[in-house]
Amino acid sequence: MARHVLREAPVDAYCKGMLAEILQPIMGKGLIPADPATWRVRRRAIVPGFHKRWLNRMVTLFADRSDILVNDLKQKAGQRVDLEERFCSVSLDIIGKAVFNYDFGSVTKESPIVKAVYRVLREAEHRSSSFIPYWDLPYADQWMGGQVEFRKDMTMLDEILARLINDAVATRREATVEELEERDNSEDPSLLRFLVDMRGEDLTSMVLRDDLMTMLIAGHEVC
Repeated sequence: MARHVLREAPVDAYCKGMLAEILQPIMGKGLIPADPATWRVRRRAIVPGFHKRWLNRMVTLFADRSDILVNDLKQKAGQRVDLEERFCSVSLDIIGKAVFNYDFGSVTKESPIVKAVYRVLREAEHRSSSFIPYWDLPYADQWMGGQVEFRKDMTMLDEILARLINDAVATRREATVEELEERDNSEDPSLLRFLVDMRGEDLTSMVLRDDLMTMLIAGHEVC
C-alpha cells in the first residue's frame, strides 16, 4: 500500500485539502503543503541527502544528544521534571544538528525556540478545527493576541533559518551527489550543508527556507 501511494499512483491522485492551506503560511511550499509539481522537484533534491553515511552519523548524534539529556536529568534527581518538555528539547537539539548543524542547546537551558515551535504547532492545530479563517481577517496579526504571538514566533524562526542558510551559502563547496556522499563531513554533516553544496541545486533562500522550516516544525512534532 505504501509503495502504491508513494511510487505507483499519480502524485496528484490525493488531495491535501485544508491541511495544505493551513500549513502554507508556516512551511510555504515545503514538502508537506507543496503542490504536486513543486513536490516532485523538492523531493528529488532532498532524498539524496539521506544517504548511508549521513544516516550512520545520525545514529551517533542521537546517542550524543541523549547522553546530554540523561546527564541533565541526573542533576535534577529528586526534582519535579516535565518530561514532555525535556523530550521535545532533545528532539529540537537533534534536528538542529542533523538538519542545520546548529546547537540549540535547549536541553541544558530554557529555549525560546522550543516555546515558539510549540506555539506554532498549537496554532496550526487550532486553525484546522476552526469554522472560519480568523487568521485572514484584516490586520489580524496586529490586534488578535494569538495572531500577534504567531507572527512574532514565525519572525524569530525565519530569522534563525535565514542566518543559517546565508552562512551555509557563504561557505559553499560545490560537488556532485556521489562526491558529497563520500565526503567526510564530520565537522558539518547537516542536511543543509548537503543541499547547499549539491551541484545544480536551487539555492533560492525561500526554497531552502521552506524545506528547512518543514523539517524543523514537522520533524519536531514527529519526535
